[in-house]
Amino acid sequence: MSRNENDIYPLCPTYFKVYFGSESWTTKPQDISEPGYNYTSTNKFRHKDSLGRVWTGPEDDRYLSATDGRLAPLVVQATKDTFDGPANSTWVRTDLVECTPGILQIVYSLLGPQLRNGSAMSIVGAGLAWIPSCLAISLLSVPGQKEHGISQRLLRPRRLVLRQDKFEGVPNPVDVEKWESNHETLDYIFICYSTKQFKHRMTQKYDEENGISIEEMNEHNRMADEDIGELHHIGEDAARKAGVAAYWLAGSCMESEEGNSPSDDRYSKDVYRISDIVRGAHSLVVAIGPSREPSSEPSLNEREMLRQLGERMWTFPEVLLSPTNQPITLYARHTGTMRNLSKRDFTNEAWGDTLTSRQLVDHYEGTIILSPLELVSLALQCFPNRMTTTYCKGDLSYALMGLLRRRPDISKEDSSFEAFCRLSLANDSDQLIERLICMFPKQNKEKDIERPWHEIDDTWDSNLWDIRPHCQVVGLGGDDTIILSGAMGAPIHWKSFEPVNILMRNTLKRQVARLCFRSSPVWLVSGISLLAGSRANGRHIEPLWIAGLVIMGIYLIVMLASPYLLYSLYSGKNWAAQPWIFGFEGYMKITDIERLIFGIDLGRLRWSPFSSDLSIHDENQFHECEGKDPTIENPTIKEFVSAAGKSKFGDLKLFTLVDTNTMTVTLFRAVRPPVAMLLCGSEGGMERALLCSYDWKTQTLCRETVLRVQTVVLEQISRVDRFRLALKRPKGETARKNASR
Repeated sequence: MSRNENDIYPLCPTYFKVYFGSESWTTKPQDISEPGYNYTSTNKFRHKDSLGRVWTGPEDDRYLSATDGRLAPLVVQATKDTFDGPANSTWVRTDLVECTPGILQIVYSLLGPQLRNGSAMSIVGAGLAWIPSCLAISLLSVPGQKEHGISQRLLRPRRLVLRQDKFEGVPNPVDVEKWESNHETLDYIFICYSTKQFKHRMTQKYDEENGISIEEMNEHNRMADEDIGELHHIGEDAARKAGVAAYWLAGSCMESEEGNSPSDDRYSKDVYRISDIVRGAHSLVVAIGPSREPSSEPSLNEREMLRQLGERMWTFPEVLLSPTNQPITLYARHTGTMRNLSKRDFTNEAWGDTLTSRQLVDHYEGTIILSPLELVSLALQCFPNRMTTTYCKGDLSYALMGLLRRRPDISKEDSSFEAFCRLSLANDSDQLIERLICMFPKQNKEKDIERPWHEIDDTWDSNLWDIRPHCQVVGLGGDDTIILSGAMGAPIHWKSFEPVNILMRNTLKRQVARLCFRSSPVWLVSGISLLAGSRANGRHIEPLWIAGLVIMGIYLIVMLASPYLLYSLYSGKNWAAQPWIFGFEGYMKITDIERLIFGIDLGRLRWSPFSSDLSIHDENQFHECEGKDPTIENPTIKEFVSAAGKSKFGDLKLFTLVDTNTMTVTLFRAVRPPVAMLLCGSEGGMERALLCSYDWKTQTLCRETVLRVQTVVLEQISRVDRFRLALKRPKGETARKNASR
């Protein structure tokens, strides 16, 4: 695709009004490096911006320009090592170019030593450089969403198995509603077991879906019938000893007369309502035993079989929600023994995450009351660590759903994240999703990119309840996206550095210097006019000649003093700076970054102490917290910085962010350059900033990483209307091409 020449070769910004503003100019073009990968899709995509302008074209990397709001090609400036390295991106790269005004470059080269450390130049050096500098200054100073219903709680089981006076084979379950309309209310026990140890029958439909032969299905069903028979024996015995009339067994009570497979809707709904059934039970019975499946694994003892049951996702809420006034009865089919366990003892024997799961047990026993955020946070640490047979893509969220009061309807089309969002929106969850998107999981490995959404081991060790959201989730956008409103946002400038206006105290000295320097064109024009007028009509007018010489003398004095005048104007303490967020790919010393932006290194910029997972800070001799260069303080980061420039396409790359509002520099890593900063919450006295790339095909902002920024940033950015947000961006189909430079 052809690009406009100005898009690829942007000129450095101009400081044209040195006298009447703060502009000058330079015309050095930036070199470019074409992307090494192209998207292979040949489809044309349509994009409509906020002003109704439509752009249609093939898939490539673009962003919304902050200047005019149009969709523009993404051009990223890069350090020399990255620019000259392998072409491993889908975006255009340019080299870094200094943007300091030409006049200030002259002053900084002349008075740089004095500005940096207060040391004066030698008299000979200053004398030799002063006059050429004044001449150069005089020459440069010439003017030129979806809706889903809520599922009702199941207050009574749909089916139960009645206890027999004498066991005469596998009994058929009864319809509870019909039975209780003519008889007393049935009290029942709940039989908990794992299909890893006790199998269910397969139907031919389920068999065909999983590619299992008829012979394998028949053998499986033979073992399943034996397992179900033993579970009914356990249920009969447990119900009789508990003095109740019925028991609930998943293998029998979740099947209709016609027989259900796990893919049937009615069966699936029963699966996700088990939590309601166990809540209404008299007590819980846990059945364990060795599997009948031939296996090369050694035989397990009772403790190991209990651990095997505890590793299953659906047994976790069954034990967690079981009645607190009754102990858990453990049956071992291989030994025929039984014993009672309290929930606390069960936690120690069956679950490997005792420290976390015990807090949930204490909550449901009423000894410790967790807030909704604490409950979901702990549950998200427990459920993903357990295994399950997948019924729906959103099983993780649907299992967690049993712990909460309001449940959305089950949708097989929902991903785990979408199901969790609908669950959160349906409940009073204290803005759970808004807090979750601000969390940034720890990246333990260099290529640890695809972290699941439910991992909340935050880089800065914060909890969900530590974050105070600034925005609101107003709905689902489909394809693992949410609709967010009210966040604070700002663009990131990747194409080049721009001149930064500096606010300094308006002292008398600066006022005099500004008046003298900016009035010099008036002296020059007036002097030339008077000298020319003194020779008008062939006559020599002495007063005009003298006045012209005096004015030209004043102009020469101002020009000779111009380096010092500019030094007086642009040196000193900065009270504020024009807010820019610059970005470039790669790593550079902070002194070189400051020189490229401001023309000289005066120590204005500093490393951010705790903005990203790469930030390093330390305490100085005065007990002050200081940000440090991560590549110097941490050998692991230094190794990553060296390898990032040679990384493969799709791997984590290194980027640098410069915030001129807070005068901080932050090193971070991401798969692709983010084009926008969104402030969505606060925590620990700082703001959580989502750095997002832009998928223009779907008009979706995709989270690349999360930073912490200072609260004062809020004063310089504006609020963003509704937008679509994804926690990760699809990689896209790409193909290698020869990069041209």
